[in-house]
Amino acid sequence: MDPSHCSIVVLYKPTTTNTATTTKTATPYRIQLDIEYNDDDFNHQDNENINLDDSYSGDDRPPYMAILQSVFGHVYIQSSPSDAIRQIQYQQQPTLCLIDIGDDMSGQNVVASMAADLLNHHVTIAVCSSIEDFGFMLGCINAGAAEYLLKPLRTDVVKTLFLKLHNSHSTGTTHGGLHHRIKNTTSKDSALAKAMMDIYAPPISVKRSIAPLSGHRATFLRRKIASWDFCPFDVDHDDLIHCSYLIIEQVLTCPEMSHISINKDQLYDFIFELSISYYNGNSYHNFAHAVDVLQCLYHFLCKLGLLPYPGNVTRPQDLLRPNDIFGLLIAALGHDAAHPGVNNMFMIKSGAPLALLYNDRSVLESFHSMTLFQIIKKHKIDQCLGSTESYQEFRKTVIASILATDMSLHNDYVTKIKNQAERLRNLSALDESSREEERMLLCSALIKCADISNVTRPFRRAVKWAELLAQEFMCQGDLERKLGMPVQPMNDRDKMVLEDMQIGFIRFVAASLFENVSNVTHEMTFTVESMQQNLKLWETRKKEESSQRKDWNNETMIEEKHQLPRKSEPEGYRLSLDASATNKTIATGTTTTNTTSTTASTTPTTPTSNNNSNNSDKIFNGLPQMPAVAMASYGNNPNNEWLAANGTTPAHGGAYCQCSIM
Repeated sequence: MDPSHCSIVVLYKPTTTNTATTTKTATPYRIQLDIEYNDDDFNHQDNENINLDDSYSGDDRPPYMAILQSVFGHVYIQSSPSDAIRQIQYQQQPTLCLIDIGDDMSGQNVVASMAADLLNHHVTIAVCSSIEDFGFMLGCINAGAAEYLLKPLRTDVVKTLFLKLHNSHSTGTTHGGLHHRIKNTTSKDSALAKAMMDIYAPPISVKRSIAPLSGHRATFLRRKIASWDFCPFDVDHDDLIHCSYLIIEQVLTCPEMSHISINKDQLYDFIFELSISYYNGNSYHNFAHAVDVLQCLYHFLCKLGLLPYPGNVTRPQDLLRPNDIFGLLIAALGHDAAHPGVNNMFMIKSGAPLALLYNDRSVLESFHSMTLFQIIKKHKIDQCLGSTESYQEFRKTVIASILATDMSLHNDYVTKIKNQAERLRNLSALDESSREEERMLLCSALIKCADISNVTRPFRRAVKWAELLAQEFMCQGDLERKLGMPVQPMNDRDKMVLEDMQIGFIRFVAASLFENVSNVTHEMTFTVESMQQNLKLWETRKKEESSQRKDWNNETMIEEKHQLPRKSEPEGYRLSLDASATNKTIATGTTTTNTTSTTASTTPTTPTSNNNSNNSDKIFNGLPQMPAVAMASYGNNPNNEWLAANGTTPAHGGAYCQCSIM
C-alpha cells in the first residue's frame, strides 16, 4: 500500500486569538449534524494533492500540515466530528482518521464516539495529543484508537503511520476487526437484554427471605407434590417456592444427575427470583400456574418410569436423557416468566415493542425463554451443568419446550405427535439425528400436556382454573374495548359462557393432543380417561344451567305479564365481573351456543347488571394472557415409589395452563 494513494482526515480544534491578551485558546469542536453536502464539497479538483476545508487558512491550519502533505496523497481538515465522518464516507481510497485532542482530557469521549460511528467503515483511527499520562493514552486505545502519537509530530513518525492503515485493510478488519465488532454487538445485546429485564422483570430490591422449611412441613409438601390432586392455592408463596425446590432437589438426587452441581442456596435464590418475575396480579398466568405445570411434569415423568432414570432405551420415553429431564422441569417453572397478562394476538395487534422485536412469531414464548435464561445466567445455573456440551443440550431442550407452548402452533405439533407413534415402533432403527428430533418432540409433547393439564385434573380443580382463566380473558377484553381494539370473542364478557368454552376446548383442542400422546407413551392413558370424565361433567353442568335458565325465563315472562315483582337471576347464572369473586361459581350465559369444527364459540348473554360496570375498573388491576383449560379427575395414586401414597387432598384448588380455543 502506497501512502500517496491514501487519504487522511484530521479532526482538529482551531485556535482563536484574543487580541486584548494576545493569547490563543482552543475552540470547541463544531456540532453540525444537519448540514447537507454535495459531491463537490469533498472532491476539490485542485492541481495540488492537498484538500483543505475552506474555513482554514494561515494560522488555523495544524502546525504539522506540511508533514502530512509530504506523506499522504489527500489531506482533509475538519473541525467537527460530524463533518469528519461525512468527509470519510465520501472517500474511495484507504483513509486514516487523525483526531487531534490537544491537551483536552475529555478527548477520550470524542475518540469513543468516532470509533462507534466509523465501526462499519474501513478507517483506522489515530490520536495525537500533548498529554503524556499513560492512563490517558491507554484510555484512548481502549476507546477505539489504533495509535497514540505525542505532539509535536515528527516526520519519521508520520511516515510509519500508514502501516496501521495497511494492517487493517490487509486483514479485512478495522478498529480491532471482527473481534471488536462482535464484542461491540455483544455489549449492545447485553444492554438491550438488561433494559428489557429491568422493565418486565425488575431486579429484586431485597434479599431472599423465605420461611424455613421444617421437617413436618416438608413431609406435608412432599405428599402434595406426589398427588395428582395437587392444588397450589392451598399454600402460600413461600410454600410454592419450597415445592419447586423439593421437586428439583429430588430429581437431582438421581445418580445420572451427579454432573449437575447446584447447591441449596443457589437453587433457592434462583427459584425465588424466578417467582418474583411472575405477576401475581394475573389471575391465571402467575407463579402458581408455573408450579402447577412443574408438578404436573414431575408426575408425568414418574408415571413414565423416568424417575428414577431407567438407563436402558427400550420405550419411546427412554430417548430422554438426564439433561432433557432437568431441562423440562426448569422450562416448566419458567415457561411463562414475566407474563404481561395479555396474549400474543393482543401484543401483535397493539404493535407492542416485544412483537416488533420477535417479528410477531411466538412473541411471549420467546420473551419467556429470554427472561428465564437471563435469570439462569445471573445465578450461574449455566455453569453447573458440567460442560459446555451439556449446557447446550440443556438449553436446546428448554427453548424447544417453551416455544412449544405457543398455542397458535398447536395443530402442527399434534400432527407431528400423531405420526410419531409409528416412527418410534422400532427405536433401534433410528440414527442419532432422528433420535434428536424425536427427543425434542417428546419434550414438546409433555410440556404441552402439562400446560393444559387442567382438563385432566380433578373436576373441582378444573372449575377453579376455568374461572380464573375466564377472569383473565375478560380483563383483556375490557382493555381491548378501552383501547378501541376489536374484542376477541373469547375475551368478551358479554359472550362468555364458561361451560361452552371448556367443552369446546376439550373437544377441539385438548382431546387430540392427549390421545395422540397416549398412543406414543401408553402410560399417559390416564389423562385421556380423566379428560373424558370431566367433559361429561361439563356437559351435565351445561344442561342443568340451561334448564335453570329456562325456568327462570318462564317465571320472568309470567311476572312481566301480570306486573309482579321480578325475581333475581339464579345464583351463578352470570359470570361474576368482580375480579375479587374468583372463588364464586361461574355458570352459563343466556342464549344458544354455536360450535364449529375449529372453534368453541359462545353466543351473547343477557345484558350485564348495573354493578357490572362499577366492577369493571377492578378488572384492570390484573391483565390476562392466553386462553385456557379445565382440569379433570384422576383419583388413584400411581403405584410408584417416587410418588408418596396417602397424601391428603385439599378442599379446593386447581391448575394452570395456556391455550387458545379460538
